[in-house]
Amino acid sequence: MKMLVKVFGSLLILSLLTAVTLYFQDTYFWKRYYLIATSKGVLPQSGWEGSEFQVKGDHHHFYPVVESSARTISQTALEQVESFAAQRNTTSLLVWHRGQLQLKQYYGDTNDDTLIVGKSMAKMVAGIVIARAIKDGYIAGLDEPAATYITEWQGTEKATITLRNMLHMAAGFEKYYTLDMSPFSNFTRSYIAGYTEDVLINGYELVNKPGTKYDYSQAVSDLLAIIIQRATGQPYGEYLSQALIQPIHAQGGEVMLNRPDGLAHSGCCLLLPAESWLRIGLFLLNSGEVNGEALFPDNWMQDYLAPSPSNPAMGLHIWLGKPYLPKRSWSEVGTPTGFGVLHSEPYLADDLFMFDGSGNQVIYIIPSKQLVIVRTGGFSWAPGKEWDNAFIPNTLIRGIKDDDKI
Repeated sequence: MKMLVKVFGSLLILSLLTAVTLYFQDTYFWKRYYLIATSKGVLPQSGWEGSEFQVKGDHHHFYPVVESSARTISQTALEQVESFAAQRNTTSLLVWHRGQLQLKQYYGDTNDDTLIVGKSMAKMVAGIVIARAIKDGYIAGLDEPAATYITEWQGTEKATITLRNMLHMAAGFEKYYTLDMSPFSNFTRSYIAGYTEDVLINGYELVNKPGTKYDYSQAVSDLLAIIIQRATGQPYGEYLSQALIQPIHAQGGEVMLNRPDGLAHSGCCLLLPAESWLRIGLFLLNSGEVNGEALFPDNWMQDYLAPSPSNPAMGLHIWLGKPYLPKRSWSEVGTPTGFGVLHSEPYLADDLFMFDGSGNQVIYIIPSKQLVIVRTGGFSWAPGKEWDNAFIPNTLIRGIKDDDKI
């Protein structure tokens, strides 16, 4: 009996020592893991406290909403989309058409200066930042091996992964969204660890030939921050500010880091005011031109909006409006039903492309209609109030005055 007590005591001490060692190896991780465990599986904003990087802007003025008599979209259509958004957990709704702001509506405590967590819209921004780094000469091009910058991959099978593969979400890694919330899973560690670099670079096995298999992956988007930092010699948030936010005269914001002075989460955690998200959409509406100056590489928009071989709905880290599916999944290719974002009908403009993030946060860009729409907020799955990705753009297109009817 004494022997059993002694053994049990030794095991208890060993377990405690192991737990203490693990805790102090990464205190950021365990504090965030506790917050997730006690917050219904969601990391509250306080989990990043002290790990924010300020993204500087160059904002001169807010866009005024055009007088009702000068609006180019019918008042009926504007009222319909505002009512739709108001009933579906929305924080902001902005509509831009033909060079003027037609509608700006905030809900709850949101205002012009509120920093809005874009969730996966940050992934789309990361793709733009890669394009700017190519234009600036820091990166040779889309078909350059990522191992040029992630040198740990040189001489390994990951050396075949190109930047194009990564922007197409077809790097070839094992599945990202396993939803395995154990503290030792790649899924959990790559999101909340204070030292994510190791799991991002070394934790994911290559299981498919790069370019052949689509997998929607925050880890791949977070790797882009490593590439930008090593290519430019600047922190991701600093280059983001210099290359995009300041040139479009947007308000600045924040990007979350894995730890103070650490690596930016370029795949999830960019906070900007609603109008800054709109200005990013306008930048793309203008094919990356600001005051007549091209800020994208030659022919970027053609590559950007070309359907990926592994997923026809994905361009270069950007969602395309086609092909039509009643329910479009972020993580699966061509699944028409089940979990996904409802589309009650096809989009009425063939050239629509969009940012699409968690919470049904969307920036729709429709060049043929000179239309950009921003909606931020949370998920809406209540019966009769499910979010429908097609409703707002199609209602506004139908409401355009003096337009060829579709």
